[in-house]
Amino acid sequence: MSAIGLEFAKLKRKRIWLTLALIVGFELVWAVSGLMMTLMRDYEVPKDTAFVVSQASGVIALFAPIVATVIVSRLSAMEHDGRMMPTLFAANQSRSSLFFGKFFVAFVMVTLGTVVYVAVVTLVASARGVTPDLGLTGTWLLGLVVAGIAVIAIQLVLALLFERQAVTLTVGVLGGLVGSFAAQVPPQLSVLIPWQYAGLVNPMRSELRDGTIIGFVPVENLGAYLAIIVFVGVGCVAVTQTVFAKMVSR
Repeated sequence: MSAIGLEFAKLKRKRIWLTLALIVGFELVWAVSGLMMTLMRDYEVPKDTAFVVSQASGVIALFAPIVATVIVSRLSAMEHDGRMMPTLFAANQSRSSLFFGKFFVAFVMVTLGTVVYVAVVTLVASARGVTPDLGLTGTWLLGLVVAGIAVIAIQLVLALLFERQAVTLTVGVLGGLVGSFAAQVPPQLSVLIPWQYAGLVNPMRSELRDGTIIGFVPVENLGAYLAIIVFVGVGCVAVTQTVFAKMVSR
C-alpha cells in the first residue's frame, strides 16, 4: 500500500474528519454572522463580491493556521500515541514517505475545509443579493489553497518531532493571532511570514478616505506574491522533510 493510501487508511475510526467539520463549522458561524450584520447595515461602499471577500478574509486569516495545526497534530498523534514510528521504520517505511504521506492527507483536508468555507460564504452573500464574481472568488480560493502549503509543512514537522503536541498547538494558535493582523502589515513584510499568507492573498484592499472605507481596489502585484508564496511553500516542504528525516535518524 502506498504511503498516501496508508495514511488515509489510518483515518478510519479516528474522527479527524469530524474534528475538521467542527472547526470549519465554528469558523463559518463566526464569518457568516459577521457578514450578515455588515450586509444589513448602510454603507456607501458597494456591497459586491469585493466587499464580501474583504469581510470574510479576516476570519479565515485567523483560523487557517489553527485548522492546519489541529489536523497535522491529530495525524501525528497517531504515531506518537502508539509508539508506531520506530515500528514503521523497521518495516522499511522511509522517513520521507511518512512525512509526504501525512503532508498530502493534511493538505487535502485543509483544502476541503477552505473550499467549504469559500463556497458557504459565497452562497450566503448570493442569497443576500450580492452578485457573485466567480473570477474574484476563484482568485481568493486559489490564494488560500497555496497559502496553506508552508504552514502545513512547518506545523507538521513540529507535530512529528515533538511528542507533546502542546508545542505544535501553541505555535499554531500564535500563528493564527499573527495571521489575523495580516491586513495591518505591509505585504512586503507579510510575504516573509507564512502564518499571514491566508490574509495576504485577499485579492482586494480597502481604499480609505479620512479613515473611512470608500471602496475596494485590486491588490498590486498579487501574482508576484502568489508566486513567492508557492516558492516558499515548496521550499518549506523540502526543508521540513529533510529536518524530520535527519532528526529521527539520530
